[in-house]
Amino acid sequence: MRTKGFVLCFFLAVIYMACDDTIGRVGLGIQPEEDKVSVYDTMVYINARTIGVDSLYAKTVNGFLGELYDPSYGVIKSSYVCQFYPAAGFSYLDSIVDNKIDSVILNIGYNTFFGDSLAPMEVTVYPVVKALENHYYTNTDPTEFCDMDHPMAKYGYTARNLNISDEELKDLYYYYNITIPLPVKFGQDYLDKILKGELKTTDEFLDFFPGTYLTTTFGTGSLLPVDKTTIVLYYTRKTTLKDVDGNDSLAFKVSNAVFTVTKEIIQLNRFENKNPAFLYENNPDKTFLKSPAGVFTELTIPIKEIARGIGKKKFSSVKLSIKASVRDEWTYSLQFPGMLNSVIPPATDESGNSGYSSKLLLIEPDSVLYFFEKKINKVADFQTSYTTQFNSNTYSYDFDNIANVVQNAIDNEPDKDLKLWLIPVLTTWYLYTNPYTGQTSPVDYTTSHYLYPSGVTLKKGGDNLKVRVIATDMKNF
Repeated sequence: MRTKGFVLCFFLAVIYMACDDTIGRVGLGIQPEEDKVSVYDTMVYINARTIGVDSLYAKTVNGFLGELYDPSYGVIKSSYVCQFYPAAGFSYLDSIVDNKIDSVILNIGYNTFFGDSLAPMEVTVYPVVKALENHYYTNTDPTEFCDMDHPMAKYGYTARNLNISDEELKDLYYYYNITIPLPVKFGQDYLDKILKGELKTTDEFLDFFPGTYLTTTFGTGSLLPVDKTTIVLYYTRKTTLKDVDGNDSLAFKVSNAVFTVTKEIIQLNRFENKNPAFLYENNPDKTFLKSPAGVFTELTIPIKEIARGIGKKKFSSVKLSIKASVRDEWTYSLQFPGMLNSVIPPATDESGNSGYSSKLLLIEPDSVLYFFEKKINKVADFQTSYTTQFNSNTYSYDFDNIANVVQNAIDNEPDKDLKLWLIPVLTTWYLYTNPYTGQTSPVDYTTSHYLYPSGVTLKKGGDNLKVRVIATDMKNF
């Protein structure tokens, strides 16, 4: 008996078994005419080119510092401007010895680094003298609001602190720090105003101290992803302790006040890239991705060709596959964007319930600005935007089903080719437990441009860059 359930099962079997690389009709000859199903299965080869944007939207409290050279992808130089928030002020003002600041340091903290751990570098700290604007693009010009003629400090460093033993560095959770002495006068001026009852609000504090600009002024070879920048003011205060007989005894204790970079205030990242000219050449065999340089790949999907082939049929699946070039790890220093175990912030927090992932975003060019700058829920919806990670087994980036965006293009602009951009991104996720099945899986809740150094060469031509299209025409189902 030919039931509709039997037809459905047979239809699904046909979809999974159909492997013909040319558009054609798979007829279910044993079906009545009114129940017949047609399945169309084809490979469509697409074109690609490398494009560049002059800046990325980077609203973050993380800074990047240093300069890195890659023999294939060029130079990346990064610096950042940041405001501070007086998170922990002075306690027991009347107990500060001589109302005096003893020392001031600026501390740069980071979990990892890129490049040569022993490359000699120099960081210079410049004062911000003009109110910062909420311009979170990476082409910010710090000279517009910094005093570049009167630096607050200069300090030499290596990414790997030579004062730390190898044994300490073996600790998986070792945290690196660079401690830069700042003028004591800066801290003293702040304390004097506090003693006068001034600087009671954040705005008043930012008027007094608009922030700092940190950039390297010597050396190349390492880049630090800075996740914590603080200024610490040390002072001595009088306190009372009990002696061995239980009597009060005068003592002196070192205390501090801390300024921190927080999400409530402004931090601006600047990236300067010297990209080789060949990245943008119309190469018939390859295209490129590079971060944080704003080097993307633009795909062109031939909508007219697909529309002619399937007519008015609806897509069951459109799978996009992009092959990457194998490279010698000893020759190239940049990681692949979208790698599962890429060097990014700690993969999970202490609880293991949230973390970060490096991915590739596929999106229409006209939607990029809205997605990163204005969209509230900045995650791929897998209807108009998609994400995937690098598949090390097939050495490719695979998007399982982009049928919706292709169908929309055919429905709305069937005579126009579909342009899509590939963009390296960083997603933040949390673990979600299904209340019905008890299964736990990561769910993305934010997406931002991937600002860590990465680069990959994508192949073009033939099977290297293709979409597999499966479309069906179902009647009376």
